[in-house]
Amino acid sequence: MCKLKGKPIFCGSDGEWKVELDQRLQKDAEIVLLALGDVKYEVLAYLNRRKDIEIVKLETRQMKKREKGTGLKATVRRRSSQALPLKTSNKLRS
Repeated sequence: MCKLKGKPIFCGSDGEWKVELDQRLQKDAEIVLLALGDVKYEVLAYLNRRKDIEIVKLETRQMKKREKGTGLKATVRRRSSQALPLKTSNKLRS
């Protein structure tokens, strides 16, 4: 059975998608982000910096109109507290 992910967030260069992403992470299980052109690099960098967000699925494809370039579709969700990486102490290495 497929989960409904709701309406996707279209990422633009204005950065308003970040606010909407934070709001929807509070209530939705999974969110789909769509980006075109150079914005896709900004989206990937932002998701990589946020340690509380987990990328579930990442897809790219060439758009039919070549001037649009490559499109990015990322499915994300809030990372559970159990999935955070463990920090090792320097005391254990001695």
